[in-house]
Amino acid sequence: MIRCANILLFLFFGLNAIAQENKLFISDKIALEESRSFRLKSSFIESQNYYLTDFVYQRMVWQVDPAVRYISGKVSTHFKSKTALLNTIEFDLSDSLTVDSVFVGDHSAPFTHQNNKVEIDLPEPLLLNQLDSASIYYHGIPPKSGLGSFETSSHGTEFTPVLWTLSQPYGAREWWPCKQSLADKIDSIDVIVTTPEKYKTASNGILVSEQLNNTTRTMHWKHRFAIATYLVAIAVTDYERYSDYLETENGDSIEILNYVYPEDLEDAKGKTPVTAEIIQLYQNLVGDYPFAAEKYGHAQFGWGGGMEHQTMSFMGNFGYGLIAHELAHQWFGNYITLGSWQDIWLNEGFATYLTGLSYENIETDWWPVWKQVYSDQVKEEPDGSVYVNDTTSVARIFSSRLSYAKGGYLLHMLRWVIGDDAFFQGLKNYFTDPAVANGFARSEYVINHFEQVANTSLTEFFNDWLYGEGYPIYTASFKPGDEEKTLITLSQSTTHESVDFFEMPVPVRLYNAGRTDSLDVRLNHTSNQQQFLVNSGFHVAEAVIDPDLWLISATQEIVGVPAELKTQTIAIFPNPATTEISLRIPSSKEITGIRIFEMNGAEVKHFSVQPDKINISDLAPGIYLVKAELAGGTFQGRFIKH
Repeated sequence: MIRCANILLFLFFGLNAIAQENKLFISDKIALEESRSFRLKSSFIESQNYYLTDFVYQRMVWQVDPAVRYISGKVSTHFKSKTALLNTIEFDLSDSLTVDSVFVGDHSAPFTHQNNKVEIDLPEPLLLNQLDSASIYYHGIPPKSGLGSFETSSHGTEFTPVLWTLSQPYGAREWWPCKQSLADKIDSIDVIVTTPEKYKTASNGILVSEQLNNTTRTMHWKHRFAIATYLVAIAVTDYERYSDYLETENGDSIEILNYVYPEDLEDAKGKTPVTAEIIQLYQNLVGDYPFAAEKYGHAQFGWGGGMEHQTMSFMGNFGYGLIAHELAHQWFGNYITLGSWQDIWLNEGFATYLTGLSYENIETDWWPVWKQVYSDQVKEEPDGSVYVNDTTSVARIFSSRLSYAKGGYLLHMLRWVIGDDAFFQGLKNYFTDPAVANGFARSEYVINHFEQVANTSLTEFFNDWLYGEGYPIYTASFKPGDEEKTLITLSQSTTHESVDFFEMPVPVRLYNAGRTDSLDVRLNHTSNQQQFLVNSGFHVAEAVIDPDLWLISATQEIVGVPAELKTQTIAIFPNPATTEISLRIPSSKEITGIRIFEMNGAEVKHFSVQPDKINISDLAPGIYLVKAELAGGTFQGRFIKH
């Protein structure tokens, strides 16, 4: 899901540029709620009973009117027992809704409805893997909670009613009886919605029937892929419909079905066709669109951002960035779903970075902007980990700075660390892993795939960037070495005590005077005051750390150090001497000065050019030091005056 918060872009480009382009979104799912001082703490706790059943199929039959905040319906669930003797089955359902009756099979069954749970007594214990079904009839006014799990509003100048649902993360129970967990996907669903005749319903899967009956319209959507509870959704209003298509190489096509407000139809038709190009890109980078047998689609709704409902993303607008982000979730978030809200970056970080890759490959002018804005957003505060420690806070789960920006940039930095070939192969291997296909994943699965393709341990990297907080602040110096080489000294400090040192390859670009020549170097930074001798091939006048924004980092200071003058021995004769001496300097370079010093450091003679002979008759007897200065260094020697 994504929520617009364009303030950073206003600062970066100016308001007019953003209004004209509408390409990039700096977003999170709770910007709207934060503007209302939203600080929801969820009371939801996963029940251990979730692990006792496997939901095979659910059939939802609902009656709604977008002009009225109300729902009634029947939800039938076919399930298997995962234990030897299953006596009860449990569903999540808000206490604000009323359960009218419950049936197990064809028979009425006793139940309790309290603490937002419906517990049904089974007539007979079920054996392991035994199949049964339960149907719950219910009605009521869904409560307002979370991100707006069940909302009614209006659109257009006629204030036409619109209804939509948005269950992530803990809102499904507010409007239908379900297993609200990340432990079990529903293998398949049917969604059947009856509304007043003038309205149409958008939902998951394929529309298999649409019936008009006097004053009502009933639309039946069928979805035959495993789906997480929070991705089941409906949206209802007076939609206009049209389709775009992606023609595939084998001659088939993927339908992109769009349900939009009538007043926005022409605008949407101009913006949604790019979806096909982005699908093709994601297929090339990751793998085939996982729900191609059904569809992809957009349904406009009354929220400021978007939500990646499986096969039918709900859209607050049709900006390029929002289209790319919600589409990316079909691969990461829907086909592979996070196994815990602690790992929300597996959804939001991946979708954020795939959106970035769409800028890199399609809207190329915006790729540097994407990197600059997101890296700056991460650095707005010095702390914060990508991994979510407090999953009771919806605000923390959907932190724009950490779950989206830093989660996405973690992948960008990983790409820099292991290289393009390994990174994109690891991405494909993770997506095609049968252990998580149509299921749930944790961070360990991702780390393992990238370690395998890179053939290296990434423990240090993920400890620093996934679980650790903050980022490095670099300081560097550079100075000329021998034979057009440059000595670079690199150090860092960190912004949070959880990471004492970020061991990273650091990109540095070296320039000559006037920037007519440059060299990119990769410095494997493992300790402070670490030195690197680089064969630059030219005299380095300037150095820039991370010019292409591969890292989340800051640069405090880069200092150019002048070359140290070389000191070599000068030949002096005669030595000892009484009246005069001559110097033999092993260099053809021009001498800029000759100085003679007493041994206490006092200068006694100074010449701006090299005389053939130096008169020393006026010096007192003793030992003297001679220094000859020239562009290539300093030559020195000693003589004795009799």
